[in-house]
This record gives sequence, structure tokens and C-alpha cells, in this order.
Amino acid sequence: MAVDIRPLRTAKFRDPWPYVAWVAVGLIFLAGLTSLFLRRSVVDTTVSAEPEEPAELAPIQLPRDWLGATRVDVKAVIPDNRWLTYEIQILDAKGAPLGSAIKQAWRESGTWYEEGESGTWTEDDLWGGLDVRSATQGATGPVTIAVNVLEYGLTSGQELEEPVGFRVQVSRGVIDSRYLWGGFFGSLVLAVLASLSVGQSGKKVIAKKIDDSDVGDRAVLGGPNRLVRVSVDVLSDETSPQALQVNLYLKNGDGDQIYARPETVKLTFHKDDDGTVDRATGHLDAFFVLEPRGSYGFYVTVMPDAPVDSTRLTVRDGAVTRQPVDVITLRQS
Repeated sequence: MAVDIRPLRTAKFRDPWPYVAWVAVGLIFLAGLTSLFLRRSVVDTTVSAEPEEPAELAPIQLPRDWLGATRVDVKAVIPDNRWLTYEIQILDAKGAPLGSAIKQAWRESGTWYEEGESGTWTEDDLWGGLDVRSATQGATGPVTIAVNVLEYGLTSGQELEEPVGFRVQVSRGVIDSRYLWGGFFGSLVLAVLASLSVGQSGKKVIAKKIDDSDVGDRAVLGGPNRLVRVSVDVLSDETSPQALQVNLYLKNGDGDQIYARPETVKLTFHKDDDGTVDRATGHLDAFFVLEPRGSYGFYVTVMPDAPVDSTRLTVRDGAVTRQPVDVITLRQS
């Protein structure tokens, strides 16, 4: 029986989905970077408000940006151990509210003691805000931002009738990047998993390990347009040379040898906690297209065999790859 052997480097069996996943990661990352440059400051000022006497800023235009929204950020400026409830309003030209948000702010401080040591601590939650975007193209007319003090007092429970200072910042072209970065890390994990899964693709038809240098088994596999991945993993001891010779043989259903090729596999040496080499590992991948589909035997011998502790043979039928690989096509006639 004649066997036609044709080595070829091809991308025919490359899986495109890991690349799609990495492109998605790149696009989300670029979107996150772009959001940092789209933000433009419109107002950055301070105002003072009292209960039932809202502080109003000068009217500003609220155009619709092609991307992003207008964000109003307000920070209450209060002393320690006080709390505050305030409201942010956006009013149209007639004074009607377009949007509002209520914030419960506080600022506390104290002293801590522990094992003869002491110090001070301060905690606060003062920032409030809201995002707004015009629903129509073009400018909507001037709008007014107002800050109103609803409640104000000491953390001890006493209410206060005092003016409160606020820092008001208005920015345009704002994108909430929290979701972008969440999507970035989520898609990054999926892209890594997609890339790693390629090496495990295909049906595992042979998985055999032997504590020696020779291993082999037989399975029904192959056929046109089906990639067969043959993986050999070698574990050897500390006396191993820098490289081992892995001889791979293939036999057809009649037991005739149809392929044989030696491969030099460089070893990776591993050290124990004391820095002494205690083992070495080597890995070999070979790719085949076997025609016609049938029973094939795969056999491996490793030389020299003295330092070899174990040899594992794994064969997957219908595999895919991340990049172009050297494929050997075996056609029997």
C-alpha cells in the first residue's frame, strides 16, 4: 500500500474566535482610553446655600454631545462630625426641574487607642452628582444648576441653621468608564480562556501514560479536513541531557508503518526549594491529516531512555490551532 506524505504549513485549521475575543478586548480598552480625553470641564466653582435658600449657578447651555453626557458633581464642605442632606437640581429656563438627585453626606473624625498607641481618623462621604443628556439634537436652551440644603446638623443629633459651602463641577462628554473597565477585565478573562481552550480542542481519542520511554496505542480517527494533534510529554530525572530524541511512528489499520520521524525536544529543568535540579520536562506537538478515516496506531520511543521517568501520549481528533502550523498529510492508496 502506497502512502503519499505531504508536509505543508497552513492556517486552514486556525480557530478565529480567540482573535475575535482579543479584538473585543482591544476595542474596549481603546474606548476606555478615549473616554479620558472626551471629558471637558465647563464649570468649577464654589457656592454657599442655606436651608430653604438654594444656591443657583449662572445659566449654562446643555447641548447634546455625539458621545457622553453632562455630569454635575457637587461636594459638600462641612466640618468634622456633621451630617447633611442636600438636593441637586437642574432647572430649565422657566424654573421647572429637568432632573434632581438627593445626597446624604457626612464627615466624622475621632481618636483611636490600641496597645499603648493612639492616633486620629477621619472618614467622609461628601460627593453627590447626576448625569444628564439632552434627548434632542442641538442645544436645549440655558439650564440652571441649584443646590438646596434639606437637613443639616451635628452627629450628636442637634440640627443647625447655618450656611453650607459646596464645590460644584460641571463636565461635558463624560462616559461612565466603570462599565467599560468591568467589561475590559471580563472580556480579558474570556479571551485568555478562549486561547487556552484551543490547545484542548478536538476529541481525545488516545490518552496513555507509561512509566517508561516507550508508549503507544491505537484509535479510529482522521478523515479529510480533520486535523489530528499528537502531543508527547516526557518527564525525566536530574541526569537528563539538555535534549532528548523523540521518535514518533504511525501505523495503518494493517499494522504497516506509514510514518516515522525523529524530533529533538529541548528539556526544561526544574529545581526544588534548595535550588537543586530534581526533574526535567519536555513537550512535542505534531499535526496530521490522515486519509482515509480509519484505525491508526501511534507509537513513541524516547532516547536515551535511561533518565526517562514517564512518557505521556495524547491524540486529539478534529483539533484546531491558534496560528498556522506544519501539517503532514498522509494519503493511502
